[in-house]
Amino acid sequence: MRTRVLLLAAALALLFSACIPSVHPFYTEKDVVFDARLLGEWLAKEDSSEPETWTFEPGDDKGYKLIVRERNGKKGRFAARLFKLKNEHFLDLIPTECEFAPDQADLVGAALFPGHLLMRVPQIEPELQLAYCDYDWLEKFLKANPKSLAHRKQDDATVLTATTRELQRFVLKHLGEMFQEPGTMVKKRN
Repeated sequence: MRTRVLLLAAALALLFSACIPSVHPFYTEKDVVFDARLLGEWLAKEDSSEPETWTFEPGDDKGYKLIVRERNGKKGRFAARLFKLKNEHFLDLIPTECEFAPDQADLVGAALFPGHLLMRVPQIEPELQLAYCDYDWLEKFLKANPKSLAHRKQDDATVLTATTRELQRFVLKHLGEMFQEPGTMVKKRN
């Protein structure tokens, strides 16, 4: 029950951060690939004494455990799957743990769900490039083309409800505009 509440609370954090989570994963099991080059600690490539870090560890079923540490000290834990569609690599991220407000009613957590987030991975070596989904573009596109991809809108929050196959077709069709410019990370050398 505790894990479920933590997962559900993580979804709340996703909704508040202007992301558009998906009910279904962006991958099927046959799309998943494991690349050991991704393992380790990656630092945001920038002039900062405290860069953001992403630490990938082996997970279950060709997956990864991911810990993201932001510059402000906040951190998040995710189950990550690297997958390939045609010649493109992506990460599907789903929160696995979240610290949640001690005074928040349990009923709030029961009304939430863990959502899948999508990132494009144009390159793993020599530097890791990660491109966030452009959620502003996606929000505007869905508003102008509401039947293009199944979703549900509740107040200011949007949740994708399309099937995995529909999500994949949409991503490949809109690959050029759906992702922001990639950020670059370098592997921490011990």
